[in-house]
Amino acid sequence: MKELFFSVLLVVKNEERYIRKLLEGVLQQEFPQDSYEILVVDGMSSDRTKDIIEDVSSKNPGRIRLFENPKETLPTGWNLAIQNAKGQYILRVDGHTMIPTNFLTSYYDLTQRQPDMDCVGGVIRTEGKGFWGTINAYVYSHPMGVGNSMFRITKSSSKWEGRVDTVPYGAYKREVFQKAGLFNENLRRSEDIEFHARVRNQGGKFYLSSEIASTYYARDSLKAFVQKSYADGKWGIIASRSTRGVMRFRQLAPLMAFLTGTGLGIGALFNNAFLISLITLVTIYMMMIGISSLGVIKKHGFRAYFPTVMQFFLLHFTRGLGLVGGYFSKQYWKVKTGHEKWARITTDHIS
Repeated sequence: MKELFFSVLLVVKNEERYIRKLLEGVLQQEFPQDSYEILVVDGMSSDRTKDIIEDVSSKNPGRIRLFENPKETLPTGWNLAIQNAKGQYILRVDGHTMIPTNFLTSYYDLTQRQPDMDCVGGVIRTEGKGFWGTINAYVYSHPMGVGNSMFRITKSSSKWEGRVDTVPYGAYKREVFQKAGLFNENLRRSEDIEFHARVRNQGGKFYLSSEIASTYYARDSLKAFVQKSYADGKWGIIASRSTRGVMRFRQLAPLMAFLTGTGLGIGALFNNAFLISLITLVTIYMMMIGISSLGVIKKHGFRAYFPTVMQFFLLHFTRGLGLVGGYFSKQYWKVKTGHEKWARITTDHIS
């Protein structure tokens, strides 16, 4: 058997709708089978996720290593997988994702072209199922929704690549974890952006190429969209307390907008100048999200226009609310406790 080049890690929970196709996509790669391994960590799923994993595994003996994650959170699952991984590069893939058959080959080619990069990744094509899923996918693929997040707004057809501050589904050199440690298990979300900040603070380099593309399925309900947006804001600000440089401008913009709007709203109760400023800013903002939503008409018809306007607003409002809420959460004041532990635990501890 050749030396393993990739360890492909899947950390999942309640992904019965996607896990079979994802596993089949990983198993059917054009990349040599004896050069990569597949590790799946199940977070005590309450649906048929684990049964499906075991069924696929039984049909592909020796290809999938399955672990259970009794703590259920993403960082504990990633850490469990990383400490059992054997590849030169450790590659994360999320459960809501579908990948093409040239996925690993494209990653391999990029690592050979950019051997000095600590972590490489590709772009995400966001799709949705059902009415709300397609709208949410549009919002998460638009600069008005995600700012200058290159991996979300860069199209795979544009042939762009370059240095960035973060990548999704990163293929990390093994030594990255030996230098920066593992994911902070005090975080329930945003563990990746906190870890990436730690890597950047140590001089680590990230590289993105549109030649690598995967498909991510957005949340397909209004409730799930709002819950994710709020949680991303809350845990993003919590993560920023433990490590310098976690939050970038695009991630702080909803907080600034939320605080500005709240401040002007309070001021408007006492002074007309604040009221005029508030009305002006709201008008400009509504025009911006209104114009940004026009593209959805061509794709999904006029009936999707006003729901898209609403989703842009809800994304910004709930993300800003989550950022504020994170400051007042008990996790914000506890997250530093024991943080250094995860920076010390490295892949040197693998048995």
